[in-house]
Amino acid sequence: MSRQLDSAEQSDSSGQLDISRQLASMLDHSSPVPLYYQAKQWFSSRILSGQIAPGTRLPGELELCQRMGVSRGVVRQALAELCYEGLVERQPGRGSFVSRPKTAEGLISGLGGLADDAASRGQVVRSKVLALHERPCTEAVASKLGIAPGEPVVELERLRTLDGEPHVLVMTYLPAAMVPGLAGRDFSGTASLYRALREDYGLPIVSSLRRVEAATAGGREARLLAVDPGSPLLVLRSTSYTTGRRALEHFVAFHRGDHSAFEVELYGPAGTATRFDSLVAPGARLT
Repeated sequence: MSRQLDSAEQSDSSGQLDISRQLASMLDHSSPVPLYYQAKQWFSSRILSGQIAPGTRLPGELELCQRMGVSRGVVRQALAELCYEGLVERQPGRGSFVSRPKTAEGLISGLGGLADDAASRGQVVRSKVLALHERPCTEAVASKLGIAPGEPVVELERLRTLDGEPHVLVMTYLPAAMVPGLAGRDFSGTASLYRALREDYGLPIVSSLRRVEAATAGGREARLLAVDPGSPLLVLRSTSYTTGRRALEHFVAFHRGDHSAFEVELYGPAGTATRFDSLVAPGARLT
């Protein structure tokens, strides 16, 4: 969890008191609707409407039980479902907090890069370049880029912020022969690597093979991403190709788990509707 949560805990005390005052009248004990579901819906509606702000610490289980006049089992089931829906996150020893919105990035369907994804949502990505140089390629990276070990590659390491907050630490590798002079460029600030590849080198990204893994932050990742050591990370590994199925880029990106989500758009097999329709006799009516 981000270290910034401590300040959120301090700033939400009045909001927590307001929640506590409303709890006594939130449930209808005579209703056939289960009490846990009423409680979940009450919190859900106020979280989604913004009445309970992201980062707000909710009252503890015992206080919720006392205020609502219900058992601990009811409270725990309501909180569990809020957690399943991504509206609340529970931190051992700290309590339950309203989740902060996560930045959804196109995992498969979007090939424009983080800057393009963010721009489409009105957000701003800025980069701090930590390393940019040419060096001999390792065997592992060579296998991803389809080149021989020892061939020169451009290594670009950036810490990228989203609306001013650390978001992702990414190491990018490109075959130096395909991008002459790239190591001498400035990719800090709002500069876009994909835009430079597309516009200056005529090398658009046309396909990618991507994989997501769960990991925890080591000391360096925690320091750069402003999270606690051991915090959850989403690690995205990607190999991207340009025209002619030439491997152009391989990157490993460490995303903050508390800020990131990946979206995948899926489609059913072509002709699914046709196959269903074929089961219905001509002129038959579906009831």
